[in-house]
Amino acid sequence: MRLRTPALITIVAVAGACIIQRPVIKQLDGPGLSQEVTSPVKAHLKDGSTVLFTNGVSRQGNDIVGSGNRFGLDAQEATRVTRLSLDSIAGMESFGRHINAGASVALSMLGVVGGAVATAGLAVAIFGSCPTIYADSAGTELLQAESFSYAIAALFEQRDVDRLRLTSTPDGKVVLHIRNEMLETHYINHLELIEVKHALNEEVLPDQSGQVLAVSNERLTASIGDRAGRDISQVTHESDGSVFSTINTRLASVTANDLDDYIDVTVDAPPSADTVALELDMRNSLLNTVLLYDHILGAPGLGSLDYVGKDLENISNAVDVGRWYSSNMGMRVSVRDNGSYRRITRIGDSGPIAFHRMAVLVPAIRSDDGKVHVRLSFVADDWRIDRISVAGKWHRPTARNIAVARVTMPDPSQTAKTITALAQPDEAYLITSPGQSFTAEFDVGRGNDSERTWLVAAQGYYSEWVRGDWIKTASGKPFTPTNEVLVDAIRGWRLKQNSMEASFYTQRIVAR
Repeated sequence: MRLRTPALITIVAVAGACIIQRPVIKQLDGPGLSQEVTSPVKAHLKDGSTVLFTNGVSRQGNDIVGSGNRFGLDAQEATRVTRLSLDSIAGMESFGRHINAGASVALSMLGVVGGAVATAGLAVAIFGSCPTIYADSAGTELLQAESFSYAIAALFEQRDVDRLRLTSTPDGKVVLHIRNEMLETHYINHLELIEVKHALNEEVLPDQSGQVLAVSNERLTASIGDRAGRDISQVTHESDGSVFSTINTRLASVTANDLDDYIDVTVDAPPSADTVALELDMRNSLLNTVLLYDHILGAPGLGSLDYVGKDLENISNAVDVGRWYSSNMGMRVSVRDNGSYRRITRIGDSGPIAFHRMAVLVPAIRSDDGKVHVRLSFVADDWRIDRISVAGKWHRPTARNIAVARVTMPDPSQTAKTITALAQPDEAYLITSPGQSFTAEFDVGRGNDSERTWLVAAQGYYSEWVRGDWIKTASGKPFTPTNEVLVDAIRGWRLKQNSMEASFYTQRIVAR
């Protein structure tokens, strides 16, 4: 994750607005506020309305008290509010007092956000994790990618590159639909398309750093097994929806000193190659979501407000958390060298919604048996892996970066500023709220789509809405980045896995 210095920004006081401005609002989410809050506060209510408390709020028992203005779904007129029940609040966030008129523009989507919150059902696990990207593929709209899934604060802003599966329009355009289907605020800094032309017998994939690789379709025969001794070669042979997950006995036996599961991939060393390309098609399980919902945000309740909005704005704190997270989560790739495994690189988490197909280069180091032994290590049950394969031939192709040419927003007069905000990774952001979406068009020109592949690069971060119910039931235990917390998260995930997956993947906010 790339660190960048945050700056205080502003947000318009209109329900359901999509905003372009400079970073960054502090999230103040806490129906369970146990102290006075002096920052301006926006409360999103379960009936779809929004209340703005420009002078802050305080908590009195089961109520939030302050001087506020309540906007209905049409956001035309405000009514005065001095008290709200915690039971009526879906989430809260703070917002700056001043709007930079030169850098900010509200893209009116009145009623969309309010309606989304009102109809979402406010389940414990709302479909979520960052901008979801859809595109038409041969007449069918398909989920293509999710971006910057674990960038939960400004200092964790990151750039994600995802391979797309689509065809261009007859007049030479690629059209993407970017949605906010979550109870989150998204800060999109940059969006672009990457085009790679390649041979018909090659596949283009991003590597772990977002650089492109052209990988031969001729794959090496691989033997693949997991820590439990299972042969998973057939399960991971094709991208067919039959996925690897950690065996339950391993999940039940994790300790703070032994968190990992692993997969071993063994191939005959190619005679003329010193490096092989390991291809993976995978997404995260919801273990990371349990860690975020239950431990980082849920258990502290209101305390998570200061943790996300204040503590993680401190660079040293963010670095400490980043180091802990990267040392445990994601996937570590190692190769056997002189009898022991040597770490080569780390693959970051990609999110629990869309499968992410990528490749990583591994030195073809021959063991005594003449084979290359690669180990993929990860916290138990952090991944759902659909395909693992190895190619002996690869190269770095030439890539063309394509900027957004057009966007479709509710107010056509404001599209120019949207395009400007997305054009460069700078201090201008497109900010979206639940239920909002926009369409981005890229001019790629006519050509043979079978000989070119597109990837989408998106940079940004997001702020999760801490739900009112989380704060009401919070234990008050502050989050600390330790292995013991991961053990607790794994145990909680093991108990709720089936029910959580059923609700998570069927309940999403409809974006319009």
